[in-house]
Amino acid sequence: MISPPTEGEPARNRLISATASYVDPRDLGPNSPVRDLARAYLQELRDKGRSETTLPRYERFLLEFLEFIERDGAKPRAKDIDMRILKAYGSHLTRRRLLAGRDIGKRPISAASKNLHLIALRGLLKFGVLLDLPVPGPEKVELAKAADPSPDARHLDQQKLERLLESFDTATDEGLRNRALLEFLAATGCRVSELVSLDREKLELDPRAVNPTDGVRIADEVTVFGKGSRYRRVFLRMRAREWLERYLRTRKDKDPALFITRRKKEGGSYRMSVKMAQTIVAEAAKRAGLAESVSPHWLRHAAITAWATQMNVPAAQRLAGHRNVATTSRYLGSTDAELKELYKKRFG
Repeated sequence: MISPPTEGEPARNRLISATASYVDPRDLGPNSPVRDLARAYLQELRDKGRSETTLPRYERFLLEFLEFIERDGAKPRAKDIDMRILKAYGSHLTRRRLLAGRDIGKRPISAASKNLHLIALRGLLKFGVLLDLPVPGPEKVELAKAADPSPDARHLDQQKLERLLESFDTATDEGLRNRALLEFLAATGCRVSELVSLDREKLELDPRAVNPTDGVRIADEVTVFGKGSRYRRVFLRMRAREWLERYLRTRKDKDPALFITRRKKEGGSYRMSVKMAQTIVAEAAKRAGLAESVSPHWLRHAAITAWATQMNVPAAQRLAGHRNVATTSRYLGSTDAELKELYKKRFG
């Protein structure tokens, strides 16, 4: 198995970091190391404005490709990439086991996950072709046939959602933080990357401001910076605001991050990582007795489904930040039991 780079991995093993040297595309040629080509490609993505949450994902996928072709001390050059390598890497991904989560090591990665790796490789090859390097064209990388996700796959009904939210010991500061985190996700339908990048000043009202009419000193709307480098506005219901207020009252620090941990990150901040937020949700699901392997995206799924059914699909599309209504429509699943109940109500 090939392990993905972790947050604490030495900078020399990474492709993009504060200490990584700049690679001038003009210096790249057929004999240039593939690793240098990958660095230049990530530089190009950064120059084009790709978000700081997207870049590490592409880096992780490309590092796995590099680890694959650099086995046994090999130092492949750009001209060494051929169809045999591409086919072998695709086969490797098909057999690669999960490296994280509840099913770690138990089953292969999904076709959709495999395609994420291959899309990053396609981008690398496309960049190489633009530089007139002797690499295969991106169309040579064949994506796996991935079935459309079932709308029931991440269905979290109201009862399960409440069990999830009530699984925390809110008598502790950590439990209070975690409850506030899940309440925020359930109310706003934010992606986990959007959540962890938020600053508390976006929500916490100025102490000198006039008290709000409902008495809760947390804003009822916030602008998030999401996928595709787009801003959108999300809204918070009363209960989520109340839990956020309770959580922020326990904070004695001056860290700007909305959600923090005890672990200090590079740059001095204690901002929560995506992985930590995912762990909080997964452990809550275990305590709640849910058989499913729940992730933060399940709460986004639940929120979008509620918006679409209780308001309308266009409203859900705007709240979710989807470019296309077809994307929103994929969230409109229901369980067989709910479908049967609706059928009986309408047709007897």
